[in-house]
Amino acid sequence: MATVTLESTAAIIDSANLPGSDVVADEDVPKEKKEKKDKKDKKSKKNKKDKEKEPKPIRQAVGVIVIDPATQKVLMLSSRKKEGAYVLPRDDCQTEPTEEHPEKAAIRLLHEKAGVAATFLSSRVGSYAESNKKGKVIAHHWMYEVNAPTLLETWPDATRQRVWVPYSDALKATESKRMSHLALTKCTLAAAATV
Repeated sequence: MATVTLESTAAIIDSANLPGSDVVADEDVPKEKKEKKDKKDKKSKKNKKDKEKEPKPIRQAVGVIVIDPATQKVLMLSSRKKEGAYVLPRDDCQTEPTEEHPEKAAIRLLHEKAGVAATFLSSRVGSYAESNKKGKVIAHHWMYEVNAPTLLETWPDATRQRVWVPYSDALKATESKRMSHLALTKCTLAAAATV
C-alpha cells in the first residue's frame, strides 16, 4: 500500500478552488485563455460588421409633371427643405405591406402631396437609375406627365403651397434636382419650347 505525504497532496490541489482564496485578476489568467477570449470577441465583432454590410434595398421613387393644358404651365410645390424653393411633386413608392407599382404610387402622390385628382397618367416621361460614387445603383426614378388635372380643395399634405409656373421657370427651379430637371427636358412642353 502506498503512502501519500502532505507535500505531494499539496501540489495536486489547486488553491484557486479553495474557499477564501484570492480572486484571480485578468492579468493573472494564463495567456492561452486570454487569447481564446480575444478571438471570440473578434469573431462576434466581425459578425456584427457582416450584418451591418447587408445591402440596402434600392429606393423606388416617382415624380409627376402636372401640366395645365390651357396655360401650358407646370404645377410645383413649396419645398419642405428649402424655404422659398419649389419642386415637382415626388415621393417614394410604398414598400409595406406590399411593394407599390410606380404608376399607382404616382397617382397616390398626386392626391396626397399635390392635391390633384387623377385616375390615369398621360404618359411616362422616363425611368432613370441613380448611382452612388462607386457606381452602385441606389435608386430608380419613374417620372410621369399628367395633362388636364383636377385640383382638389383639400388634400392630406395641404400645408405645402401649390404654384403654376412657366416651363422655363420650372427648368430653372429644378437645376439642382437632376431627375426632375431631366424629366422636364423630355416632357411635351420641351418640344413646344424648342419650336
